[in-house]
Amino acid sequence: MAARRWPVRVVRRCLRPVWQGLVACGGVYLAGESRRAAAERPPLLLRPPAGHPERLRPDVPLTALERALMDEWQRAG
Repeated sequence: MAARRWPVRVVRRCLRPVWQGLVACGGVYLAGESRRAAAERPPLLLRPPAGHPERLRPDVPLTALERALMDEWQRAG
C-alpha cells in the first residue's frame, strides 16, 4: 500500500516547494513590470468612441427588442 503512495510523497515534499519557489521568483522578477504595465493601461471605456460603428445614433429610435434588452439590462445592473 505504501509503495503506491510514493509519487504523492515526492510531489508534496519535493516538487511543491520547488514550484512555490519558482512562483515566488517570478513574482519578484516581474513585480516592476506589472506595476509599470498597470500605470500604462489606457482608461476604461464605458461606451464606444464617436464614429464607432456600434455607437447608437440619437436620431434613430430603439426597436422593441432593443428596448426590452435595455430594460432587462437596467434591472439587472
